[in-house]
Order: sequence, then C-alpha cells, then structure tokens
Amino acid sequence: HNLKDASTQSRRITTFASVYRRIKPFLKIASLALGVIATFFFLKAFVFDRITSEERTVSKDNSGYVKRVLFYTDGVLDETWLSGVIQINQNMRLMDINIFEMKHILEGFDQVSQAEVIRIFPDALRIELEEEMPMFKLKMKTNEGVEFLRCVGKTGVVYEGIGYTEDFLSGLPYLIPYRHSKQKYLPINGLNYIVPLMDLLKESGLSERIRLQSISLESFSGDKELPGQIIEINSDLIPRILFSAYNDYPKQIARLNYILSYLNGSGNREVERVDLSLKDSAAVQFKGGKIDLF
Repeated sequence: HNLKDASTQSRRITTFASVYRRIKPFLKIASLALGVIATFFFLKAFVFDRITSEERTVSKDNSGYVKRVLFYTDGVLDETWLSGVIQINQNMRLMDINIFEMKHILEGFDQVSQAEVIRIFPDALRIELEEEMPMFKLKMKTNEGVEFLRCVGKTGVVYEGIGYTEDFLSGLPYLIPYRHSKQKYLPINGLNYIVPLMDLLKESGLSERIRLQSISLESFSGDKELPGQIIEINSDLIPRILFSAYNDYPKQIARLNYILSYLNGSGNREVERVDLSLKDSAAVQFKGGKIDLF
C-alpha cells in the first residue's frame, strides 16, 4: 500500500521475515554460546565432579594398606627368603597384621636368633633380623645313611644355613660333637667356652698357619664341674693339638707358638701330637714315637 501511495516517502519495508534475516547470524552465535555453556556445566556436574569424588574415595580406601616392607638383617637372609616365609601384599591393612605372630614365625627358624616386626605408619612394615653366626659345620646322616651338612652357631644351635656361599662354608672347620647318653650329640653344650679359643687362634694367625680342619669335643661335655676335659684341634700341620678346657687360653696359645718356632728352627720335624693341657709344660710327640717336653 505504501508503494502505491505516491504521497508517502519511500522507505524500507519492515516485516517479520526481514527482521529474522537480520538477526539470524546473532541467533546462531547465541545458540552456539548457550550450547557451549550447557555442555560445560553438564561435564562439570556429571563427569569432573564424579571423577574427583571417585579419586577421593580411592584415596580414602587405600589409606592404611601396606605399601612397603622395610627389611634389615645382620646376616645373609634376603627378601626372597622372607617372601617365602611370610605372606604380605598390598591388599592387607597395616593394623590387621599380627606382628607378634609374625615375630614368632620368623624366630621359629633356627638361623634367626631374634626378630622384630614394627608398624611404620601410614603404610610400611619394618622387619629386623639378628642371625646366628656360624662357627663350624657339622656332618650328619639321614636314617638311610645319606650325609649332609649343617651349620653350628656360636650358641650351639644347629641349623640348615640358608644363603651362605660354598666358599664360605668350605672355610668353616668341622665340629666333632660330644656324645651324650644313648650316643646323642644334641644339644651341643659349652660353645661359649670354645669361642674365645677360636678367636685367639684366628687373631694370632694360627688358624691359617696350622691349616685348621676340625675341632673335636669328644672329651668336652660342656659341664665345667667335670675335671680333665680336653678340646682337641685337628690340622694339616699337626694332626692333634690338645687344649685344656676352661684354663688360660692365651698361655696355651703362647706355648703353641713357641713350639712351632722351635720345630721350624729344627727342620720342621713331623709331629703327631702336641699336648698343651699339662699344668706347667707341653708335650710334643713326634711321628717316630719320641716325646719332648717344653
């Protein structure tokens, strides 16, 4: 009608379609922005917050579980041996572990003289061992007559000896134990009196000099009330060396040193036995049968 009316000034016709065409680009941008905002709030509400909640739940559920085992020993036993003796995994709660029972299990092995099991909060278990120190090796037999070796600790404990190298075991002297009634050799008593003698032999270098092979307790019961007890040492240089038990070991060691020096100066005559158990002297029996007193 305006176009037909000549008196009316020509201007742009405004209709709904024209308005929509003008604002359509802005509506697309607004719709896209609303979609982005809606997506963000959806992800935040149903995804990110849920993941955070689950992480907190997992973190909370993992608290108190064993994550580390701290193992210390003064001997040769290792983590492989430990894992075969006691079962510890990350599905176990620290407070659910019976540390007293675990201590009892570890000390049930003859090679372990003392064990300590300690909880280290929040997630660690500490295990400390004190092991027997082997002094000798003992040759034993099964009922079928098959021979096998065992270690003998300073306290007289006889045990299997796990973790020792063959070189170490070969360097240990054999022990010939005292026979109790009914020909039983256990328990091995009195090693606390033998250890000082062995230490003196080692410190003086005599163990290597005479090439010590074994020590016999066949005449040593470990009972200090019995008189005349003898500790016999067998070596490559001198087959039999007799020590008086419980007496002054340094004095007997000094006599042995003197005898060895004398023999060296006299051409290293072959000796069958050296008896250091006499009160004020020592007797040397040569392979020819002659006996000299020193």
